[in-house]
Amino acid sequence: MYISNVKISNYRNLRNIDVELAQTVTIIGSNNSGKSNLLKAITLPFLADEIAYVGKNLTWFDINNSAKNDYYQFLIDNKESILTDKVTLEDFKKQIPKIKIEVNIIPKKKELYYVKELGYEISEGNISYGLYYEFAPANDLDFYKAIKGVLMSEEINSKTVNELKLNLLPIELYKYSIGVPNRGSISYDILKQFKYTSLMAERDEFSKSNEKLGSKSLVKILQAKLKDGDKIEVEKEYSRFFDTLKKITNVDSLINWQEYSELENASDFFQKINILPNMPAVSSIFNSVRLGYDSENLSMQGLGHRNLILLMVLINSLIEKDSDAVFNILTVEEPEAHLCINNIRLVASFIKAITSKNGDLQLFYSTHNTELIDKLKLKNVILMSGGNAYSIKAEFNDEEINYLSKNPNLDLFKLFYAKKCILVEGLTEELFIRSYLDSKKELNDIEVISFHKGFKRIIDLWLKINSGSSNRLGIVRDYDDEPAAKKEHEVYNKYPEVCVKTTRAYTLEPEIVNTNGNYEILKEKYGEKFGWNILSKEQLSDDWRKNKSYAMLEICKDLSSGYLENLELPQHIQKIIDFMITGKK
Repeated sequence: MYISNVKISNYRNLRNIDVELAQTVTIIGSNNSGKSNLLKAITLPFLADEIAYVGKNLTWFDINNSAKNDYYQFLIDNKESILTDKVTLEDFKKQIPKIKIEVNIIPKKKELYYVKELGYEISEGNISYGLYYEFAPANDLDFYKAIKGVLMSEEINSKTVNELKLNLLPIELYKYSIGVPNRGSISYDILKQFKYTSLMAERDEFSKSNEKLGSKSLVKILQAKLKDGDKIEVEKEYSRFFDTLKKITNVDSLINWQEYSELENASDFFQKINILPNMPAVSSIFNSVRLGYDSENLSMQGLGHRNLILLMVLINSLIEKDSDAVFNILTVEEPEAHLCINNIRLVASFIKAITSKNGDLQLFYSTHNTELIDKLKLKNVILMSGGNAYSIKAEFNDEEINYLSKNPNLDLFKLFYAKKCILVEGLTEELFIRSYLDSKKELNDIEVISFHKGFKRIIDLWLKINSGSSNRLGIVRDYDDEPAAKKEHEVYNKYPEVCVKTTRAYTLEPEIVNTNGNYEILKEKYGEKFGWNILSKEQLSDDWRKNKSYAMLEICKDLSSGYLENLELPQHIQKIIDFMITGKK
């Protein structure tokens, strides 16, 4: 069972999201892109805690700011129409900002019994299962009357609305509801079968207190591993422990009141008083157990080790069978927090192994570390930007995803979130441009990624993520005698954030040789070494292409070290560099 899709409306900076999900979901994005909000939103339909759990009710601040501003503007623009009832209740209801999260659940055949109450739609013989969480006015008419009262007594305009914003959106009239789409509310007994656990990024307390070192997660694992025969053995061992304790402490000698009695038969009564073992519940025994590491108490370990061990214990506890839960959700912010590179790799391996073997656990985690992105499962990745979410599974077809997976230089963080990024077609171009950038300290904030072919689909997704931002994407292409492809790619120059340039020659090498005085510089510097001193421009270019790796490596070493400071960049690359610096084309 897993959540296959989530729709989110007006929750914090998530205005309108509809994104596909996998069994394991990796969420990446820059700071304030909405990663934490997405993790939190996914758990809201599963808030099964009983009476008065404060997490169910949200606040005024949880409602999306744009939705609130649109609502306030509607009040300003339609004040008179509202007061004269020209705006009907139905029209007004459409303007009220409401938070709604809807999840679609796909069960396995053996799990159909548990989701029978979650079915809400039949299409082409298939049943859709899901849950929703909504935070909205409890009574739309009461809410409408309250707003009319404020509008009647106060002057509302763009200046005064900030002074009245809480009264114009009275959150005390809101309530939460959890239910099945198209059907309504759902009972607690059904909802409690679906459980979630969340670990936020600020989780130092998670592994700091001694109480957590013997946490419920550890107790749950120990209990799950205990069979009936094991419980009998535990009780026997406890009895042996008690007998040993009685013997060592000579407990029976404490019950000697008969020695002070004047009655001859006092011993008949007092000697029957005994000390018996008070066998506690097995869970109580386990509560006295704490985690350790390398024969030391876990509390003596560093913060990274404590976080790592407790995270693994928590995940293990969730995959153990729970009689009350048929489905567990775990959300983790930045599993790499406080971890060294070796432990990050250990977590990545653990996550991959544990989630591939267990279908009762769905894991959602956000990360800023490439080690925690499984390149073989890029369908699992969600990219966040400005409160929007994009699934690689939905953005690319299988062939394109396979191409991305095989790309040796793929770094999704640099590709989609770097302030300045240049994509090139091959390692030769990457090496040459990197060497030039290394020689200019002022250009060290530019990323260069060798991406071979397939720029167009990447540009489309890059634009979705970065449109309107100050980030810049440069594309360096070889002409390759393909005028149609050149034209198709250079269409993207209409976007201010993207600059696409193509060689005039077939590939890079002749372009470098034919740029201004580069031919003479190369012939003088490498004439004897490479046998270029008697070659024409065309011959030198051809020889360079044939001996590409060796010649380019030597040239790039010198370029990076500043020994070729007079060598000029080809025009198409120079224009890309200028665009990176100034933003102008």
